[in-house]
Amino acid sequence: MTYLAGVNRAVDTGNTYFGELSKEDLSGAVYARQINREWLKKLDAGETVEARIEYARYIVDCPNCNSAEFAFEDNLFFCSQCKNSDIQGKVRKVKIPKDRIEIETILGERAIVNRHWLPKETLKDLSKENLKMGVI
Repeated sequence: MTYLAGVNRAVDTGNTYFGELSKEDLSGAVYARQINREWLKKLDAGETVEARIEYARYIVDCPNCNSAEFAFEDNLFFCSQCKNSDIQGKVRKVKIPKDRIEIETILGERAIVNRHWLPKETLKDLSKENLKMGVI
């Protein structure tokens, strides 16, 4: 069975999601085991982008091509679609929320299909949404 984001933890990053996939006997598992992001650390940094949570996954929207990718624990973003061509292939820094643990805890009370968060939302906003959903 293929791993579904949010099953083993409230919210997955690219590291945790692909880490789970690498344990499975699937063709994509070989790729997941070979993900190496060390080369990104050697690139010059461009602008900063913010991560958001959608369906229990930290993701980053590419400001150049509108693609979206997992956010990784190294806080670096390099779009696999456009290769950050608008900033000459530089890596973008990713801003993860300071209150990440609290956000994940609140979202973890919800069904996976309702685990969403945008940077403009406060912990109070999320708690109110949980009340409306009847999950507290």
